[in-house]
Amino acid sequence: MARPIAKVEFLAEADRICASTNARVEAAADGLVATGKQPPAGEVRRIVTRVVVPALEAEVRAIEALGAPASDRGQVEAIVAATERGIAQIEADPVAVLDRPPPALREAGRLARAYGSRECGVPAG
Repeated sequence: MARPIAKVEFLAEADRICASTNARVEAAADGLVATGKQPPAGEVRRIVTRVVVPALEAEVRAIEALGAPASDRGQVEAIVAATERGIAQIEADPVAVLDRPPPALREAGRLARAYGSRECGVPAG
């Protein structure tokens, strides 16, 4: 990890990283559901493995590289760990993301919002 930074700076940078990831994932999802019909499972798998998973992995690496504020390291590590579990859940069942984000990603979103993020994570609902 990089040198620790202030929480406000960390959150601003993390939110910027997450907003970029969200835009890429949403664009890929929009392409899948553009017809209004259920997309073929093979196409979903292809988009998830080529776009969604790499985008989430890059997000995790970029956030880790920021260097969490020293007093918040445990909270940030919990968010990152939940995100990594979510990535594994997506890889295990890529087609399921059409119905709902995996539980670990919803947990990562809950933790990120509790920490103060406005952009990181998916809705917990």
